[in-house]
Amino acid sequence: MAARAWRLRALAATLAIVFKRGHWWENDAMDVHILGSINVDTILSVDALPTAGETVLAAQVTRLPGGKGANQAVAAARMGARVTMTGAVGADADGDWMRAVLKGEEVDVRGIATLAGVPTGAAMIAVDAAGENQIIVAPGANALLAPETAPKPGLILAQLEIPLDTIASAFAASAGPRLLNAAPFIPAACALFAHTDLLIVNQHELAGYADVPAISGPAEAIAAARALRAHPQQQIVVTLGGQGAVAVFGDAAIHAPALSVTPRDTVGAGDCFCGAMAALIAEEMDLAAVLPLANAAAALCTQTVGAIPAMPARAAVMAALAG
Repeated sequence: MAARAWRLRALAATLAIVFKRGHWWENDAMDVHILGSINVDTILSVDALPTAGETVLAAQVTRLPGGKGANQAVAAARMGARVTMTGAVGADADGDWMRAVLKGEEVDVRGIATLAGVPTGAAMIAVDAAGENQIIVAPGANALLAPETAPKPGLILAQLEIPLDTIASAFAASAGPRLLNAAPFIPAACALFAHTDLLIVNQHELAGYADVPAISGPAEAIAAARALRAHPQQQIVVTLGGQGAVAVFGDAAIHAPALSVTPRDTVGAGDCFCGAMAALIAEEMDLAAVLPLANAAAALCTQTVGAIPAMPARAAVMAALAG
């Protein structure tokens, strides 16, 4: 019953924006600027993930576009945002392919640098029969993305697969809200938190940054997020997989249940959540309305193999909530 109420609230908030501004792809929302990584993903489908020293056979190998930054850019674009991206690729076929993929998703790619003598980023991803995954990333050109001082219009969303100095420079020059998806877990990233307006982490990353053994549910996530806040105005969102997501802001906290699905592949679900959040916040939706929509987008993402190919369109998210 509570989950249904959240879904109806999210639908009402979205419809209010549509009626006020016209179609979401024609509204006057802020631009979404993505600062992040661009990778080519090699996905290996296995029955069970290998343990230390174990060799397992893959039933299938698939090559797909990915990278946390690229994933989030496409997720935001498919939710209706005007998206620009800053990133780096190598002067190779993979770089050309990734630029074309992003451009095909209507992402502005003029901020993507092509670097000679270094490969485009790559990720090796093992996915088991339950949809769980293990990921190894070779940063390539992502590790050489240089800092910029020119302010970006609108909202900026960054992740941690690029140099921290580059993110710090962009946040210092940002003219709009600064969102940080502090993933993967990097202890030194705590230095960015004081300059972040909205911090997004999953429960495992939150446990690392908060220096606690584990986060097992919404109540523990809310308590740890409150303790982690770097300044009173900061908002923190914690994703909890099948338990949904929580948000902490001011003296308040909210929990939005997850959309119930059976995952096929969880690769990219967290990035989908972040990209969807950025698009919706750019429309000036409040967190109470944003969370169920972002939850639904992430749940739909788990129904398709891969990251970028799995990012749902806004119409599909709305239909899932209505159902």
